[in-house]
Amino acid sequence: MNSMPPWPLGLLAALSVLPPSGAQAETAPVAPAAVLPEVTVTGTGGSLTVPSATQARERIEQIPGGAAVVGAETYEDTRAATIKDMLDYVPGVFAQPRYAEELRLSIRGSGLSRTFHLRGISLLQDGIPINLADGGGDFQDIDPLAFQYIEVYKGANALEYGAASLGGAINFVSPTGRDADRLKLRLEGGSFDTGRAQIATGGVVGDGDYYLSLSHLRSNGFRDQMDQGNTRLFSNAGYRLSEDLETRFYLTYGDINQEIPGSLSKAQVEDDPAQANPGNVRNNFQRDWEVLRVANKTTWRGDNQEISGGVYAVSKQLYHPIFQLIDQDSADYGAFATWRQNGELAERTNTLTVGTRLGTGDTDSRRYVNLAGDYGDLTAKAREQSRNAALFAENRTVLTPGWTGILGAQASYAERDYDDRFLSDGDRSGTESYQGFSPKLGLLWDAADNLQFFANLSRAFEPPTFSELTQSIPGVSGLANLDPQTATTLEIGSRGQWAALSWDASLYRSWVRDELIFIALGDGGQSAVLNTDKTIHQGVELGLGASLAQFDGQEISSRLAYTYNDFNFDNDPQWGDNQIPGIPEHYLRAELRYRHTAGFSIAPHVEWVPQGYPIDFRNTLETERYALLGLTASYDVNPRLTLFLDGRNLTDEKYAATTGLITEPAVGAFGPNTVQFIPGDGRAVYAGLTMRW
Repeated sequence: MNSMPPWPLGLLAALSVLPPSGAQAETAPVAPAAVLPEVTVTGTGGSLTVPSATQARERIEQIPGGAAVVGAETYEDTRAATIKDMLDYVPGVFAQPRYAEELRLSIRGSGLSRTFHLRGISLLQDGIPINLADGGGDFQDIDPLAFQYIEVYKGANALEYGAASLGGAINFVSPTGRDADRLKLRLEGGSFDTGRAQIATGGVVGDGDYYLSLSHLRSNGFRDQMDQGNTRLFSNAGYRLSEDLETRFYLTYGDINQEIPGSLSKAQVEDDPAQANPGNVRNNFQRDWEVLRVANKTTWRGDNQEISGGVYAVSKQLYHPIFQLIDQDSADYGAFATWRQNGELAERTNTLTVGTRLGTGDTDSRRYVNLAGDYGDLTAKAREQSRNAALFAENRTVLTPGWTGILGAQASYAERDYDDRFLSDGDRSGTESYQGFSPKLGLLWDAADNLQFFANLSRAFEPPTFSELTQSIPGVSGLANLDPQTATTLEIGSRGQWAALSWDASLYRSWVRDELIFIALGDGGQSAVLNTDKTIHQGVELGLGASLAQFDGQEISSRLAYTYNDFNFDNDPQWGDNQIPGIPEHYLRAELRYRHTAGFSIAPHVEWVPQGYPIDFRNTLETERYALLGLTASYDVNPRLTLFLDGRNLTDEKYAATTGLITEPAVGAFGPNTVQFIPGDGRAVYAGLTMRW
C-alpha cells in the first residue's frame, strides 16, 4: 500500500503545541476542539428542557473524568455527514467508515470486535435513547445538521444517562426555537455524485417555541454497490407552563437506504479500492429501514432542585439482505426521570442526583433466503423481547475549597426473551436475565482558575444483545451461554487553559472480564460470539488547542487529538497476550487554521495512523500505515451567507479505513487473499452554501 512520510504530522503537531510568544500570551486562548465556546442567546430566554451550550460546558467541568462538548460550529462548514465528521477531534473516540454512513465506533475499545452497527455505547438524542432496547443500534439515525452540540461521556462518566458500559454515552442535543435560526437553507454537492439539501426553521410563539429540520442526501459512493439515499426529519416543540416548568415534544423520522459494498483483500485495496466484494453485488447487500421516534421531556426547576423526566416510543422497520434477508419490525418504549438537589451535607456544599431509566423492546424478526435482494424461503422466525431497568444515584460534596468528592452507583437489570417460531430446525427459545452493580468513586481538584485535575475508579456492566445471543451455528440450540461483560477502570487526567494553550488529557486502565468477542464463521457474514476470560484496555487521550498568532485582525490557530490504544488479551489460553485486533495503537488528527477578519478561513489537516494493526487474534495479518491530507475553507460573504469547500484525501491514498469481522483460520495463519479489509474513500471534494435568516 502507499505509505506517507511523517512530515505532515511533524508540521501540524509541532505547530499545535508551540507555546505563545510574549506578544501572544495576552491574546484570547483557543479552547480545545472538544470544548464548546460560550454562546450568548438573546431575545427569547433559554429552554428548561434543553440545556444551553454554556450549561453543558459547566456540567462537563464538574465531571471527574473524560468528557467533552463539541459545538456544531466546529464541523458545520464541512461536508459533515457522519459521527466521524462530528467527533474526529475528540480523543478516545475511534470512528472509521465502513460504507456510506455506517461506522466502526468505539470508545476505549468498547464493542471493538463488533464491526457492524453498534454495541457498548449508548447513543441518545436530548437524553432519549437511540439504541434499541437490547443495546444494539444504528448510527444513521443521526443527522449532524440537526444538532447544536454533542456531549461525549466516556465510561462511567455517563452515569446520569443510565449508561454503565465501557464506552459510555454520546448525547446529541437539538436546537430549540429559542436558539435556532428563523430559517436556514443549506445546499451542497461534490464527488461521487453526492448532493444534500436541508431546510430548517425555528421560532418562539408566545410561551411556546418550535424547531424543524428536513434534509435529504443522495450519493453513489466511492465504491461500487455503495449507493445511498436518506431522508431525515427532526423536530421539537416546547411550551413554558410557568417560569419554572417546561414540557417539550419530539418527533423524528428517518428513511434510510444504503447499499453495502463489503470487504476486500489487501491486494484488491491496493489494485482498485473502488470495487465491491463480488458476493455483495451478486446478492445485492443492503441495509434499509424506516424509523419513527416520538418523545416527551418535562423539566421543573425550583429552589435548589430540578426534576426532569419523560417517555418515548420508537417504531422501526428493517429490510437487510446480506447472507440471508433479514426482515424485522421493532417497537421500543421507555421512561426516564432524574431528580437533582443542591444543598449542604455536614455544612459542606452538596449535590445529590437520583434517577431511573426503564425500557422495553419487542421485535418480530424473520430471515429468508436472499435471492439477490428478493425474498426466498423462510429460514427463521422469532419474537425478541428486551427489558431493561437502571437505578442510579450520585452525590457530589465539596470536601475542602477546591476539592470535590463524587460517589455514585448504578444498579442494572436486563432480560432477553427469545420465542422461536420456526421450529423445523429445532427450538432455540430461551430467556436470560442479567443483574449488575456499578459503583463509581471520583475526585476533582480545581487547582487554579482554568486548571483541573481528576481521578475516578468505576465499574462497567454490559449484557449481551440479541445479535450475540442468537447465533446461527449448526447443532446449537437455545440462546448462547454468554456472561455479561464487566470492567473495572482507573482514570486520572487534567483539563485546563494556560495563556493561549488549552488541553484535555486522560490516562486510563480497564481490567475487563468476559469481553464479548465476535468471530466470523466465513466470508458469508455469519458469526459466533464468545466470552474471553481477561483482557486489558489502557490508553492515553490528549486534546490540545492553541492560538499561535494574532495580527491585524488575523489569527493562526491549531487543534490536535491524539489517542493511544493499548488493548491486549491477558494470559489467554488461546491468544496469550496478543493485541486485540481492529484498532490502531496510535491515532492522530491535527489541524492548522488561518482566519481573517473579513470572514475567510482555510485549514489544512491530517489524519495519521503511523503503523498497521492486526486484524486477527493471532496477530498474523496487519493493515498498513497511512496519512490522509485534507483542506477545508469557508467564507462568510455576509451575515446571512456562508460558502464552504471541503477536500479530503487529497493525495488519493489507498488505505484500509477499518477491517471486517475477525476470522480464525482452521490451520496456520491468514493468507494474502484474506477478504477482511474495508477501504476508505479516495480523493474527494465537496462544496456548499448555507443561508440564514
